[in-house]
Amino acid sequence: MQNKPNDNNNVKKRGDCAVLYPDGYINDIEGEKLEGVCDELLQKGCRKFVIDFSNTDIINSIGISIIIGVIQKVRDKNGAIFLSGLKKVNYDIFNIVGLTKQISVFKDEQEALLWASGDNKGVLM
Repeated sequence: MQNKPNDNNNVKKRGDCAVLYPDGYINDIEGEKLEGVCDELLQKGCRKFVIDFSNTDIINSIGISIIIGVIQKVRDKNGAIFLSGLKKVNYDIFNIVGLTKQISVFKDEQEALLWASGDNKGVLM
């Protein structure tokens, strides 16, 4: 995410759900920014998250480990987190490490938001 954790340009509220838009290369620096935004939103009481990776080129191993930590933090607060917009290479990485068995991954943000809203009609990847 290009912005600082408290900069809302890469975060939008959609109903009771926060949608995060990381971009570029998710490594330790960008992963920590994503984690900081999620931590801040959790502290403010947000419990539903969609992370839309449409503008993310690649996620390295450190980025994956940070994302796993974010998922755990959200779940520890009885929250829900959904992923969307993964490019094939990133989806394959998530699949190899087993994340696709642990978390719902959707084709795009709209599908994830349908599921997050309780509609359960979003189409999983």
